[in-house]
Amino acid sequence: MQIHGHGTGSRFQIGFTAVELMITLSIAAIMLAAGIPSFQAFIHQQQMKAAVAGLQNDLMVGRSEAVRLNTRVVTCPGNPVDGCTGGNEWSDGWIVFADENTDRQHQQSENIVRRGHDIKNLLIRSSAGRTDVRFFPDGSAPGSNGSITFCGPGGPGQARKLVISNQGRIRRDKAPHTDTANCPT
Repeated sequence: MQIHGHGTGSRFQIGFTAVELMITLSIAAIMLAAGIPSFQAFIHQQQMKAAVAGLQNDLMVGRSEAVRLNTRVVTCPGNPVDGCTGGNEWSDGWIVFADENTDRQHQQSENIVRRGHDIKNLLIRSSAGRTDVRFFPDGSAPGSNGSITFCGPGGPGQARKLVISNQGRIRRDKAPHTDTANCPT
């Protein structure tokens, strides 16, 4: 497009040539391609943090409810309809409930305190012998110390875990030495 200057006799061109447009689009494509992996890694990292924080928070609420209600509270992989799965795979969600009859299984009459929903793109597993986490009215978590490991697309190097002590304390930790069988890359 050409525009004539007012009384100057000169012409100005406005717009891009095809070559300029192609160069601009090429640069934009290169920058986008370079940024996508970083953005995906950021999203996976944030998803990992949210999952770890969510389960840690639900465990802490379970411990607090055990003390407040003076009863046993169980956190296990499962859902309110089917109850605890009995396995160590937590990725499909978990429930926290007041275990009134102390059988470590959720009945419809027992109050669900919290519910964790399924987590996509993460593998969440507890120790083989620790398929649930119980809290007693004094806040302790009987049994052996346990851990729940969170694995994502980054493999063992980016793994995280929650560690639950017999005293009921819950802490976050990195898990870089996680077995690749439990945390595939």
